[in-house]
Amino acid sequence: MIQGTASSLRCLRPGFRAAAVVAILLAAGCATGKTGEKSSQELYEEGNRLAGKKSYPEAIDSYRAAARTYRGADLDAAIQIALADAQFKNEDYAAAAESYAEFLRMHPHNAQADYAQLRIGSSWSKQMCTADRSQAAAHKAVAAYEALLRGYPRSSLLDEGRKGLADARRRIAEHELSVARFYERRGSYRAAAGRYEVVLQEYGDLGFAEQSLYELGRCYERLQDGARAAQLFEQLRRDFPQSRYLKEIGDHKG
Repeated sequence: MIQGTASSLRCLRPGFRAAAVVAILLAAGCATGKTGEKSSQELYEEGNRLAGKKSYPEAIDSYRAAARTYRGADLDAAIQIALADAQFKNEDYAAAAESYAEFLRMHPHNAQADYAQLRIGSSWSKQMCTADRSQAAAHKAVAAYEALLRGYPRSSLLDEGRKGLADARRRIAEHELSVARFYERRGSYRAAAGRYEVVLQEYGDLGFAEQSLYELGRCYERLQDGARAAQLFEQLRRDFPQSRYLKEIGDHKG
């Protein structure tokens, strides 16, 4: 074939001959994949080597380069999850959350889909603020963990997901209590009561019910709603007969 091509080239005028040679060389390079640039597989393996040395920023660059060149679906999935893992280990949790989410968008039925969903939750958990700050990240973590439990009921990662969910919910509850105390200090007992109600109804299962019942009853006392206060204190006595708060409320009857 090469001899035939050479014969054909000799029949062309010099100017056309040079252009034809360039075209043939380019076509040959594309056919063999040897263009002088690293393939996606090579870049992926390079990223793995760098990640193994904990050189995460460099590994991230290699994975991103691998994702820019042609690759099959299986390699694409491997690159995407490796990129997200490197970002997570590099403590760039916002980028990791987005990369894991992108992996799920592109490969929803991959065997590692449950892992990616768990890691989305973990990425948001790592961004949770202290109880006195906004808990937007905690709410996103809750949503991610709940999606894991709901979407992958047979996953081996459910226990880890439940723990992450409980931790995120606990942070939100602590935030609600912090806000409630702030309102109490300002004398805004109605607003404080609203926050304690949220904790009692939505996060009581995490160990906040006892405190919430007491604090909520105290708020209603200050709001001159003795009947509601008595109802809450009675529930406190019934549900927590050994509560340390019982000395505080005594024989309150409303």
